[in-house]
Amino acid sequence: MKIDLGSSWGKKLRSRVDSVEFEVGVLEDKPHMNPVDQGLFDTPQLKNYAGGPVRRTSRKTSGVSTGEVLVQNMERLNTNLLLEPFQKKNSEIMKFTNYFLRYIVGRPGSSNIKRIENLLQAIVRNPILNQEYGTNNPTTADNKGFDRHLFDTGQMFKAIKARMIRRR
Repeated sequence: MKIDLGSSWGKKLRSRVDSVEFEVGVLEDKPHMNPVDQGLFDTPQLKNYAGGPVRRTSRKTSGVSTGEVLVQNMERLNTNLLLEPFQKKNSEIMKFTNYFLRYIVGRPGSSNIKRIENLLQAIVRNPILNQEYGTNNPTTADNKGFDRHLFDTGQMFKAIKARMIRRR
């Protein structure tokens, strides 16, 4: 069976897809704060964020922004944390594609832009959350009080956001 939808339908669909743009990363850059100071043998002051421990933040800035911390981590790992997750086919990408296509074709009840942005954000954040980029050095884990790679105070992880921009 062959279904021909016509060229006008294809052009209309292409123009709808082309009218949407996505941004993922540190969209609102803020000063990065240092963790609370601790003594050599003191127990670190921890709180819970994103399903695990992170160190509490102090009121002292580290001298760099949260975006710069992300870039430094990407250089240290020699991995683009924002693009790498899109190189694999996984359930988050499939869900995002499904919801995005529903939005594009104008299916009723599926035009929740926030849901699409959250799915796109999850594509980048989940590999960090699932420790797909490795673990901490034992010395670093001892210093932090926990072993969650790319987490210290949680500021960088929290700053990774996604935004959908509709152009017309």
